Amino acid sequence: MRASRPHLSRILLSLAVFVIAIFSVNTIALALDTSTQGGIVLPQLDDHEEDHGASTGQAEHAQERKAPGVLDFFVTGKFLTIFALMIIGLVLLLVRKINLWVRIVMMLAAFVIFGLEFVFPLHPSPMCATTKMFMFKVTQGQFFAIFVASFLAMIVPSIIWRKPFCGWVCPLGAMQELINKIPHKYKWKQFNFTAFNSVRMMLLAMFFLTFFFVMWQIQMLGENIEADTTIPMWKAFMAYNIYEPINMFEILHWQFDTLIVILFIVLIISSLIIYRPFCYLICPIGAISWLLEKIAPGRVRYDADKCTDCGKCEEKSPCPTIYKLRDPKTKSLPDCTSCGECVDACSDDALKFGFKK
Repeated sequence: MRASRPHLSRILLSLAVFVIAIFSVNTIALALDTSTQGGIVLPQLDDHEEDHGASTGQAEHAQERKAPGVLDFFVTGKFLTIFALMIIGLVLLLVRKINLWVRIVMMLAAFVIFGLEFVFPLHPSPMCATTKMFMFKVTQGQFFAIFVASFLAMIVPSIIWRKPFCGWVCPLGAMQELINKIPHKYKWKQFNFTAFNSVRMMLLAMFFLTFFFVMWQIQMLGENIEADTTIPMWKAFMAYNIYEPINMFEILHWQFDTLIVILFIVLIISSLIIYRPFCYLICPIGAISWLLEKIAPGRVRYDADKCTDCGKCEEKSPCPTIYKLRDPKTKSLPDCTSCGECVDACSDDALKFGFKK
């Protein structure tokens, strides 16, 4: 049996430490942002150029800026904070210090830091990380480092342990989870994951197929009518993607029009009933990281020999995953966001998070 739960004062102290740690890392990261000018470096002038300081060429050279690369973005405040939240989540999982209130505090931290645009002006969006990489390749002729860095920051850690970005950083995921934690009796926990996931995977496949197919078709149309397909209007048409009308991350810009209001209402109502509905039904990073769950060694592990079938893990876990994890007949396991609430609920050590069986 596990040791008794810590006193309330210890829990509150732990929560305070978590919050202070998060914002301390954030403050340091912002200081680094300021000192490095967001990763954009001014070139150094050599001695020959200094000797000709009055020349026009030198003035133009001094104004040049080096475009930040992927590694430059990784050391900015936003990405350091992303990595810090992931690591804090991993540590909490490994030392089994997660409960409902710890989870709420961490989700609030992720939502406030990344979702309200008070700290960072642009939230980390799985939609943009996936779609904008290709959009700007079409419209600007290159992959922009910020979107490549965002995509890698979301995907690479998911190879190590299950969904660290989705479960501990994503502001829209945090908002959905916080809404879902509002107590009421109409929650639908064991929804048909196969149906949801089929839609999500179909959208991902259609994105790649339609994006490139539409791009080629519009380019052929332009050539047939002898139009200049390099002008912005033609490039905008070629860059259209299937996720555009259902991108709920647009909500986090907090600039509402009719479509955003409708999406917001739908998200709130569905999140009250289903755990992270957008993540299970639409999100492209959710789909890709679900595939990576099959190989990620860091995961919640179930020991059937220690399980007493008390049902506490299924009762307290917000997601549909633990029910399927305990079922030996399960072939397709729903997404696990590594929230750790099922592990906290188990007093028999039948559930644990780890990298080894």
